[in-house]
Amino acid sequence: MAKRKSASRPKPQSQSMSRAERREQTRQELEALFLREGFRDLTVASIAKRLKCSNRSLYDIAPSKEEMFLVVLNQWLERIRHLGWQAALAHTDSIERIEAFLKPGVTETRGASAAFIEDVRSYLPAKQILARHQEERMEVLGDIIESGIKQGSFRKLHSYLVAEFLLSAATKIDELDFQSKAGLSFSDAFEELYELLLHGLLKD
Repeated sequence: MAKRKSASRPKPQSQSMSRAERREQTRQELEALFLREGFRDLTVASIAKRLKCSNRSLYDIAPSKEEMFLVVLNQWLERIRHLGWQAALAHTDSIERIEAFLKPGVTETRGASAAFIEDVRSYLPAKQILARHQEERMEVLGDIIESGIKQGSFRKLHSYLVAEFLLSAATKIDELDFQSKAGLSFSDAFEELYELLLHGLLKD
């Protein structure tokens, strides 16, 4: 008697993510939460409950709530710099390069709440990360301005001075008192500043 062929069972598709993928997904959800609410009023337990994950998943990102915030902040700012630099590389016109480079600094900060900005401003390690971020962006901006001056697109201004001016203005915008008095959100204030910079650089 012929043997009955056993029915071949379809192999279940693996829906499980790798540890690295789970970590990145959790970090992204954590970023969205911190941008909305900051970190001061949250606990690791409340974060885990909100994100529907285990405490262990959070500790896989960093050993404390404060360090989680720093990891999220650093990667968020790195993304802004990377997006700006990649966008700038797509243009040869100096004005378009500046606009493309600065744009992520506006679009990527629209979701940043007052609580998030205050936590960055009042927590020294976070404030230092933001300061380094601004300095790195201003260094690249100075190079773009210098290139624009050589091309004849911009007036012959001191590129370092222009970049330092923007950095000082950006530092001022980081202060919540300024935003409140000006009646501008964080991203709107930067957008206005960038418009001022570009119109100040344009030749007659």
